[in-house]
Amino acid sequence: MSNAETQSKTIIGIVDQTVVQLFQTMVSLEATPGAGSTNAPRTTVFSGMSGSVGLSGRVTGIVYATFSEQTAKHIAEKILGCGVGEAEMTDAVGELTNMVSGNLKSRLCDLGFNCSLSIPSVVRGESIRVSAKNAALGVSNEYTLEGFDRPVSVHVYATFEN
Repeated sequence: MSNAETQSKTIIGIVDQTVVQLFQTMVSLEATPGAGSTNAPRTTVFSGMSGSVGLSGRVTGIVYATFSEQTAKHIAEKILGCGVGEAEMTDAVGELTNMVSGNLKSRLCDLGFNCSLSIPSVVRGESIRVSAKNAALGVSNEYTLEGFDRPVSVHVYATFEN
């Protein structure tokens, strides 16, 4: 896998498959991928709760998963089976982001691009601006969840070692 277009398509395919399976398995929700972008802007603005996990090794970069507050609350309640507060919502967003990133890491390692993951972190707010100007590629997609008006979005910014 050598060119950015192939790498971008590979990443978006892995993430799409992972998100659909993850939401079905973890919270019994159908996640429908949007069209996706294999050329996402390197500067993005998020609103809501956004988890992030870094990649380092033969692939360096970062994975962001962004949820509305309502979606994060509902997902945390489904996972835990009870009412939740902000701490549980934060944990759920961090863990779901970690699961998406972990699957991506595993699949990239299978392709010969060994890498490690950072510990997930979560930020919340309106108009959170992130910039990945040095990333060779950026991919993103939105996933519509049944019964929710705002999609979950996943962005991956990465550079592959030659």
